[in-house]
Amino acid sequence: MIKAFFGNWGGAFRDAWRFAAALPLVFAAMITIEFAQHCVEVKLGFFSPDSAVRKAAAMEPLRMAFGWPKMLIVYALGFVAIRYFVTGDRREALRPSAHAVGRYAWVAGYQLIIAAIVIYAAPILGLFGVGESGVMPLRLTVSLIQQLAEPLLFLWFVNAAMGTNAYGPLASARVTRWFYVWGLLLMFVARFPFGGVHQLLNRWPAGKPSTILWPALAIDAVVVAIMVTVLAAIQVRIARYIADRRGVPLLGDAASRDVIGGTVRAA
Repeated sequence: MIKAFFGNWGGAFRDAWRFAAALPLVFAAMITIEFAQHCVEVKLGFFSPDSAVRKAAAMEPLRMAFGWPKMLIVYALGFVAIRYFVTGDRREALRPSAHAVGRYAWVAGYQLIIAAIVIYAAPILGLFGVGESGVMPLRLTVSLIQQLAEPLLFLWFVNAAMGTNAYGPLASARVTRWFYVWGLLLMFVARFPFGGVHQLLNRWPAGKPSTILWPALAIDAVVVAIMVTVLAAIQVRIARYIADRRGVPLLGDAASRDVIGGTVRAA
């Protein structure tokens, strides 16, 4: 199990490299959209040396208006990446059925709800008469719950992306069982370094001259693209490992079928 842990951790980076080589425009789109958001943030003063200006810029309508579509694009790229890691075929990855899109919309919706609670924690708490003191505890609690729940849902994520009806959230959790701990640790080891670097590159450049600010933001855009791809690879690897160890097919049984890339395939 330890060997499989590190093998899958290292394998996810190899998977990400293959994805970037097979679908360079998709990978570049992730870099571009992240850097475009940084351009908006710079314009709004998000990287100002004044902390009050930065705080105000964080909730600017323009930043929010740009941020939500960006998140949808991130989920779409994750969707394509999962399909590539399952099929190994770039054409299959880019040709999902309507059913697969509909199924994965529920996955994206779940993630968007979590994001909305984190982003709008202050106004949400305001509805219940809770002040600023409760904002950070709510954000940390919701984020922690999401991180802890994710490994239970990876079979759902993968099957939704592939358009099968084999696993919903509850079925995914039932199959995962105690492999949850293994998956949680693997996801943590994969996510933590990227999350740390991403946070650093969003805070450290504040107030720095343009010669430092723009290269840092460009590096961050690349880091985010790699992070999204690696985490999608980890999700597929965890789901596959759990399915193998539990003796069940990754994409459900032969009764679950869908049209993938124009070809009817057993799930």
